[in-house]
Amino acid sequence: MKVVMSVLLSSLLVCTSVSANDVDMEKTMKQMALSFKQANEAQSVEQMTVALAGFEGQLQQAQQGKFQPEKAELFQQGLKELAVEVDKTQLLLEKNDLAGARQQLVNMDELRKKYHKHRKPSFWQLIFG
Repeated sequence: MKVVMSVLLSSLLVCTSVSANDVDMEKTMKQMALSFKQANEAQSVEQMTVALAGFEGQLQQAQQGKFQPEKAELFQQGLKELAVEVDKTQLLLEKNDLAGARQQLVNMDELRKKYHKHRKPSFWQLIFG
């Protein structure tokens, strides 16, 4: 339990110390991917809880980032949907339902796939910047 609390506290400190202009989205997304992988590989409720807490902190940091103006609303919506899935996963973990939490991770991965399709710049953006 102490580990979970320290991860939550450190995630909160990271989120509050980063301003919107300082968010390195590429780095944050890579950290989210690592935390997601750790949650997916967790063998216990405790391990998944720690990994998910790290993921949630990085998610909150990503929500403070800047996005391309034409896609900002879309990506913020995706991050909100992801936050809902994280909350659902945490509730399952509180009930010691590791199998249910694993299913929620599948839902989270589906959201990742859905919104990552929109990341790629259009042909015109590549030509004209």
